[in-house]
Amino acid sequence: MEQIKEELVINMEFIKKDRNYINIINKIIQTNKDNCRLKDIMSYIHDKSSQLKQYYIDNNENFEKAHSKSEKDKGLLGKMVEFLIFGNLPNSNSCPDLEYADIKVTHFKKIKGMNDSKTYLNAKERLTLTNISGKNPCSEENISYFTEKVKLEDTKYYTKIKKGIIIIAEHEPSCKYNTIDDYYNKKILGIILYDLDELSEEDKYIITDDYNKIRNCIITGDVSQKGQQYLHVHKHGSKNSNNRAFGFTNKFLTKLISQYLQLPLIKKNVSLFVEF
Repeated sequence: MEQIKEELVINMEFIKKDRNYINIINKIIQTNKDNCRLKDIMSYIHDKSSQLKQYYIDNNENFEKAHSKSEKDKGLLGKMVEFLIFGNLPNSNSCPDLEYADIKVTHFKKIKGMNDSKTYLNAKERLTLTNISGKNPCSEENISYFTEKVKLEDTKYYTKIKKGIIIIAEHEPSCKYNTIDDYYNKKILGIILYDLDELSEEDKYIITDDYNKIRNCIITGDVSQKGQQYLHVHKHGSKNSNNRAFGFTNKFLTKLISQYLQLPLIKKNVSLFVEF
């Protein structure tokens, strides 16, 4: 793996508290963007951070036992990123993963049928941000809560929505990723730290309008994603579950990655994609 020139010494406090850590990771990815795997980022960062490397050594055996190699876990890549790169073990804590943001992983898929040799991708799926309390989004408690919370910024969910770290992995349909060993070889395209305060006024308006629609459908007892463009409320959990969560739509996620990685955003019909 090509090395970044400057010498770095990274401790756990820096990883947990300093958002410049995201810039370092992104520089590693962009320096080796044609074939940067999760194991490459881990190797580079562990070489620069003896504390993170020791944390990995101390906890890896238990981590692997808890995530059996025979068990398919859709969230395994995210858990590995948190553990290997950020020094977090899986937990049920409702607070953000780091002092400055929550950590999420998303997949981007290649777009077929383009007439040039460039690489175009867009978000494969929505990005779940945080669950709405309770098994019934239209419970009396939730109706009362959202009636009171006129603004998204006033809700208890906002800290999980406002800022976030998003790791972008490439969807490789020809490759099977099920186990820990598989995911070490996962191709990573980039990482961003977004903040809704940094969006354009137009995008802020759309998110405000989306929240108003979400709030209204909960209060009226008719929860759906109808008319929500960027922020939507979707089903989350087992097949027959009525649980709902806030999430970013595929379209907005694609736009967000374009903005923060400064990649050209291409529109074709109603679809958006980025040129990598």
